[in-house]
Amino acid sequence: MPEVKDYDSEEKPQETKSLYHVNARNFLYPSSYTIRFPVPDEKVPWEVEFQIYQPPFFTADRKDKAACDPLGQNPRGRTGLRGRGSLCYFGPNHAMHPVVTRWRRNTDGLIYRKNLKKMLEVLVVLFPLSDHWALPGGSLEPGESLPLKLKHVLRREFWTQFQNLLNQGTEIYKGYIDDPRNTDNAWIETVAVNVHFEDKNDIEMKRMNSFLQGLDPEVCIRWQVVDKRIPLYANHKELLQKASALLGAYY
Repeated sequence: MPEVKDYDSEEKPQETKSLYHVNARNFLYPSSYTIRFPVPDEKVPWEVEFQIYQPPFFTADRKDKAACDPLGQNPRGRTGLRGRGSLCYFGPNHAMHPVVTRWRRNTDGLIYRKNLKKMLEVLVVLFPLSDHWALPGGSLEPGESLPLKLKHVLRREFWTQFQNLLNQGTEIYKGYIDDPRNTDNAWIETVAVNVHFEDKNDIEMKRMNSFLQGLDPEVCIRWQVVDKRIPLYANHKELLQKASALLGAYY
């Protein structure tokens, strides 16, 4: 059974959020030495004039540079970087993120509550060379139904059953996500689906737990107590917040 990790939290005021993407303007592009052109909040929208905007070009394949100009622009605005970055495609790069939840329970089996609201646990994963826990999903290649990263978490015998669980789940978000890998010409769009196990004795949940930790023994996976301060990758906390709202749970 995967470890249940509690994250000690203290109530803090809600942080003021930018109206525009934040992660997609991180100064240093992930896993590179490429520095973005600084873009202040007010200059993010394309319709706002920014005459001195001269973002660097970065992509894994330099031959892409000639093809960059006629391609579509990031729908959320400037990111300070042109090109494809580390993403596979210009334009939208599709992904899928399951938000797998169950109720947090006391030792007597009753659901744990905080501020009168039920508390959740969510399935999270830590991949090799990553500094952040994340939801167990990722990029979808054309024709794929499950992301490769998810397949690394589940044993092959459970792939079909997990797809069935997703089909029965609730779509909580579909569209653009604010990701550090996004550029002016390439970005990630995801579908997030909540799979919630209401019953602590749910047979499918027990089966899934037994099939966790599939292809890669270096991948870590666990149940994480849900709290707004849990350390999750970039935009995944927003997806988790949507699932919590759907279930009327504490966040």
